[in-house]
Amino acid sequence: MVQPSALSVFVAVVFTAGLGATAAAIRIDGLVMDVALAVLLVLAVLTWWQGSIGLTTNSVSLSFSSIVLVASMALLGPAGAGIVGILVGPLQRGKQPWRARLFNTGMFSLLGVFGGVVYRAAGGVVGGAGLTGPWEIARAVGLPILVADVAQALANLLLIAMVVRLAQGVPMRTQIWRLLVTSGPNQLGYGVIAFILVVLWEPVGLGPFGVVLVLPPLLVARWAFNQYSDEVKGHERALGVLVGAVESKAPHLAGHSARVAQLSVHMAESLGLRPAVVADIRAAGMLHDLGLTTLPTATVRRESVGASVALGDYPQRGARLVQEVGFLAGSVDAVAHHREAVGSGAEGAALGLPALVVGLADEYDLLTEVGSPDGRVLTHDEAMAALRARSPDDHGLLPTLEQALVRRANVAGA
Repeated sequence: MVQPSALSVFVAVVFTAGLGATAAAIRIDGLVMDVALAVLLVLAVLTWWQGSIGLTTNSVSLSFSSIVLVASMALLGPAGAGIVGILVGPLQRGKQPWRARLFNTGMFSLLGVFGGVVYRAAGGVVGGAGLTGPWEIARAVGLPILVADVAQALANLLLIAMVVRLAQGVPMRTQIWRLLVTSGPNQLGYGVIAFILVVLWEPVGLGPFGVVLVLPPLLVARWAFNQYSDEVKGHERALGVLVGAVESKAPHLAGHSARVAQLSVHMAESLGLRPAVVADIRAAGMLHDLGLTTLPTATVRRESVGASVALGDYPQRGARLVQEVGFLAGSVDAVAHHREAVGSGAEGAALGLPALVVGLADEYDLLTEVGSPDGRVLTHDEAMAALRARSPDDHGLLPTLEQALVRRANVAGA
């Protein structure tokens, strides 16, 4: 379950550590109030104005704040990077709980100081002044930025995984793997952009004008990413329309598709599946009952889903409806075979993991929210007993279902 006291303590520790590390860095190195610090602080404010673009379905984002923070490590050193982190942390657009802003402030300042220390320990020259020739620049700026960027990214993963573990009960291993796959490549890209900015600033000698050369490509990348984000949002709207059609045909299933999708995602993530597979499973959970829209309304409203011969091959009907839709290609099999997975025992192993996950989530929700075939809504313990009776092993997914239910309860109570 969610541990609010533990979460608050952890946030307080991170916040205090970030400010303390920044103060210590200033005391040791001093803080030079120069043009570089001023420009990077302005860029930090601009990151708030621009914000970050994220894709809810796969947790991918494009963030200018990370670029500014990595650049500050090399241009300003630990103390300046800590100051930039303190400014970047709370400047997150949208409504956020006070704990989130405190955590971000502490995390970004701590990462700035930590990255600056690693950069210097790796032989990095702060500011890059006096460097000439590509090899010297690569040795004294490029390689240290890479090392500091990776170290900072790993520290970031650990901090975020811990806070999500305390807030939502997500296993740290699952969260770290998810972030590595989705955000890891992005973080390396941020390091490359920061390297270009540092080289243009000092070795090339452009100073603040180097920012003018770096910003336009970033704005173009932001525009392209925004287009992709809009496309993904369009997919979400399409899913919503299809789910609405199911619930209009079967009002007693209102909310069922969303619950199955959420539970399926929690199960898939607990199994450590790739983000793309998790996204396909989520879509299959949303659309697993779509075939009901092809049946007479009276039949759908009279019969119990999953227990009536009258509903026939509705899963296969639903799969045929979406099989030509490009972004749903990975979900078709799970939509078509999710009912076959329920109580299939050893024979179900050939169905594929997505179908098994969606089928188990669907059956659990039918038993506990919609009602069992005899019309009675079961308790959690009764539903789990019924599922175990149908298939004693159920492909090892019942423990995963239990974990997913704990996580769902944590998310609801957060």
